[in-house]
Amino acid sequence: MRAEEFFQIRRSLKSLRDISNPKYERGTLFSILLQKRIDNVKRRYHTYTSRLPEIAHHWERYREIPKWIRLPPVMRIKLLMKSLGMTNREIARSFSDPDSSEMGEMIWSAIYSDFIYSPIAVRNQFARGRVGEEIIRNYLERNDIDFKDESQLRPARKTPDFYIEDGIEIDGRNIKWIESKALFGDIKLHRVYSKKQYNQYLEMYGDGIVVYWMGFIDELTSHALITDHTLFDGPGKEFLLRMRIYMADRMAESVAERLNAEIFEWKTEDNVRSTEYLREVLKLFDSVSGNVVVSGGDRNLRGILKRMGFEVVVEK
Repeated sequence: MRAEEFFQIRRSLKSLRDISNPKYERGTLFSILLQKRIDNVKRRYHTYTSRLPEIAHHWERYREIPKWIRLPPVMRIKLLMKSLGMTNREIARSFSDPDSSEMGEMIWSAIYSDFIYSPIAVRNQFARGRVGEEIIRNYLERNDIDFKDESQLRPARKTPDFYIEDGIEIDGRNIKWIESKALFGDIKLHRVYSKKQYNQYLEMYGDGIVVYWMGFIDELTSHALITDHTLFDGPGKEFLLRMRIYMADRMAESVAERLNAEIFEWKTEDNVRSTEYLREVLKLFDSVSGNVVVSGGDRNLRGILKRMGFEVVVEK
């Protein structure tokens, strides 16, 4: 993608409603929107922390968070809690087990709607990273390529996701390492990771390749080879690129077989505002390693997945 096209897309993305565009993969647009929102938070957050007394006064008078705080839901509530003198430990405890107070209701709403900073959103990002790595791992194993993963390379100071001692030839280059990023490679993000990781990998291990699963800007400059999802294949790409999750009951096994997918058995009927229900949602994302079919999920779960950016396909 050319830089001009990227910046045009980035400007046009305002909310999750804008990530359904047949011209682009849903995962690509989600990643660009996510990175845009995170950049906005980093730019604005310090200006809000200088106004904590004002935030606390507004809450005590009106029982609401000031509308001029333009942050994602979780960050808005954490900023309010900070203004009220709560410690980081107390804030973390409140989000792990919200009570039935007015603040607790706000926390539950944020947990199920914030696709950037909520516990579910964080698990989603971990899951996406894990799926990308699993696709590469399966590719190396299918082609009988010996490699060491991150866990086997430690305690090295800096470790890529995969190290190939003998190297493999890709685009005429002898590739010794592969780094997987379930993100879109924009200029700012690539510059940060080049400084923190890629340049050191090149120095320590030799030539390598960076996989930006959601695509990248053509104008990126790097001594490492840069590619997108087209070099690798696997059933997990639908989860990454299309951001599609299937839900089925009686047809779960046949749907899973058709899609080469895993079945996740939904095991709770608790109220959605309960720690047990939240744990089950988190367990769903912890279990994902590719395509997934949820068996027994309810309407609340469908709504939560959609608010996290997914297209939910209900098989009847």
